[in-house]
Amino acid sequence: MARYLIIANPVSGAQAAPQAAAEVLARLKSAGQEAELQLTQKRGHARELAAAAVQGGLDVVVACGGDGTLQEIATALEETPVAMGVLPRGRCNDFARAIPLPRRGTAADLATILLARKQRRVDLGAVGTQRFLSIATLGFDSEVSRFVETRRLPLKGTAAYLYGVVHMLVSYRFPRVRLSGDFGVREGRILLVATGNTDSYGGALRVCPGAKLDDGQFQVCFARAVSRPTVLFSLLPRLLKGTHIHHPAVEMLTTRRLEISTPDGPQWICADGETLCQTPCTFTIRPGTLRLIVP
Repeated sequence: MARYLIIANPVSGAQAAPQAAAEVLARLKSAGQEAELQLTQKRGHARELAAAAVQGGLDVVVACGGDGTLQEIATALEETPVAMGVLPRGRCNDFARAIPLPRRGTAADLATILLARKQRRVDLGAVGTQRFLSIATLGFDSEVSRFVETRRLPLKGTAAYLYGVVHMLVSYRFPRVRLSGDFGVREGRILLVATGNTDSYGGALRVCPGAKLDDGQFQVCFARAVSRPTVLFSLLPRLLKGTHIHHPAVEMLTTRRLEISTPDGPQWICADGETLCQTPCTFTIRPGTLRLIVP
């Protein structure tokens, strides 16, 4: 018998997360496991609950919600013997795609995966004391992410991201950026810089198609400034297909450490659907520090 805690964000997935969590909870209990469900009450609460689960000696903490909820729980479970399970019920669920979990997995499917407790050690991205699971965004994609994050859009996944692209493109100003990493130095005005521990954001937009959860390095998409029509009619369609990596304005880089500065002033960086930090900052990879329940 194993001890499980399901932590669910009650507003995730158009408030569908608690019901999904309750269904999985019932299946875990019917299989003879010790299981409990707790709902988060505020930002940061999922991290507090997960940290308490570590202190209590539980075996698995199941994150039920969007990528932001998963980020909080993973931060608390890093370098502990407690494994993280994932019950995706967010707007985009990009980390679940990277595992990968069944795209249309039912409560029964996900409970079966949790009961098997097959584990894989995966990497986390770090900036200071903060951690991220998927892709840290700077520039245009960060502005789009913040737009989607701060508005209750009736859209989900890629549709929400594309709406944000069109809305933000009119007023976007291309910032000057300096990057330093294992690849050397890159600088200039940019459309975006996406630093990937996983390959996709915005609901399966594969901006960093070579990124892997357990390879001990980031893949960085460095896209230089281009005209707005080029963004809309060339780069964006290529991004939807994953062929943007062949565009002359795009360079794909790999590194274990990335230093970012923006000479014209601080710029926001987002990750896992949440605002992460501002520039200047330094990203480092944390190899194999999270135990993850996988199919």
